[in-house]
Amino acid sequence: MFKNKFALVCLITLVCFNSSLSAADTWTGFRGDGSNISPAANLPLKWSPENGIRWKQTVPGYGQSSPVVWKNLVFVTSIEGPQQETCLLHTYDLTSGKLIWKKEIKASQTKKTSSMVSRAAPTPAVDENGIYAFFESGDVVAYTHAGAPLWHRSLVKDYGPFVSNHGIGNSLAQTADNLIVLTAHDGPSYLLALNKKTGETTWKTDREAGVAWTSPVIADRAGTPEIIVSSRGTVDSYQGLTGELLWTHSGISGNTIPSASVLGNYVLIGASTDRRNPDAENASASNCCLKLVTKEGKPGYEVLWKAEKAISYYCTPLAYQGCAYFVNKVGVVYCLDLETGKQHFAQRLSGPCWSSPLGAGEQVYFFTKKGQTDVIRQGPQFELLATNELFSDSEEKPTAPAEKPAENNAEQKSAKSSTSKQDEKPASENAGEQSRSTAGYPQLGQTVYGSAAVDQAVLVRTGTELYCLEKQK
Repeated sequence: MFKNKFALVCLITLVCFNSSLSAADTWTGFRGDGSNISPAANLPLKWSPENGIRWKQTVPGYGQSSPVVWKNLVFVTSIEGPQQETCLLHTYDLTSGKLIWKKEIKASQTKKTSSMVSRAAPTPAVDENGIYAFFESGDVVAYTHAGAPLWHRSLVKDYGPFVSNHGIGNSLAQTADNLIVLTAHDGPSYLLALNKKTGETTWKTDREAGVAWTSPVIADRAGTPEIIVSSRGTVDSYQGLTGELLWTHSGISGNTIPSASVLGNYVLIGASTDRRNPDAENASASNCCLKLVTKEGKPGYEVLWKAEKAISYYCTPLAYQGCAYFVNKVGVVYCLDLETGKQHFAQRLSGPCWSSPLGAGEQVYFFTKKGQTDVIRQGPQFELLATNELFSDSEEKPTAPAEKPAENNAEQKSAKSSTSKQDEKPASENAGEQSRSTAGYPQLGQTVYGSAAVDQAVLVRTGTELYCLEKQK
């Protein structure tokens, strides 16, 4: 009974925070509204390369961002060129998969393309007025849904170049009026709010320099947005209207890839083992749950629990229906009680995941990097409902030796300065011609980076392909 009431309270909180951004026909940013929970109905449970795929599109260039959706429009980013000199934004029809429009943006800062450098890693954001994209080049652009330009900012021209051996991967967050941009690199780093209508700076808060690929997430503090940033040993909270630092939780290690995850007043923190904290048991304590509270009339937090064995790596953890899900480097999912931290189970999935787990209805989806998706029933008992293949062996099979990359989207990247390297990702490019190759991209098979869910459709993105899955009739 408690868990039912708990789930109901969390759902009400999630919907009331910003109903326009969490509707069942929108997926507005990295992990949706930041929770990776979808209210969508009639989502597919089973599919294969032959069945359940509504459409598949080859995306020009290469990209590690997740798709975002507004009504019947799907937006996805990529980059192109041996120096990442061209940033791309594509818009597809959700029903048919037809390309509606494409924009090319000249990069303000270029970097030699390689498997060790992020490639269109930041996920864009969308709302009722426009689509907003941020690239490793420092360019932030805004367009209407119809493709008319609204504004363009170059952050490297305004605030200095990005300094990182492995590129930038921090995805956008948004409030009603502002885009929230985090830059975490070896040069001057900052958290920035940009006015959605004009692109002008609303506020800018400087942060300590250092590379991380995590993304900001928005919590609701009695109607006021609160920005949570988990990165490089701390969890920091900022007042969303002013950028003022509200509180800092320190003592975390390994939190350079998974982002914070917010559901109501609960904040899950994911962290991995790293060279500074190689002991798995000690690293587990950095995987924790914070609870937002008010102390002496001011916003604060308390540590609700610390994990005993759970570890995150690429994936941001998921809080869903009274449970917390963490996925480690080799693809073991840990399910913990969201209120107490008690471990319910630990089970091996079909493979490692770079895309974060998704909660919808009675199901939790785990998209493994090589195209298998394990679907389990939500709850404290492990029940595997389906294991689905996205692409065939011929599409997946590598044709060149593997290298090791820096990864996408806050949870899919690693670097020499923080965590271990990873297996290589696919890299041939297609811009209408199915076999066109691009310099610096050996062909190494498909890799799943991100997903989105809206009514009757699940979207899955690899480096060069966008899939739309639907429930089989």
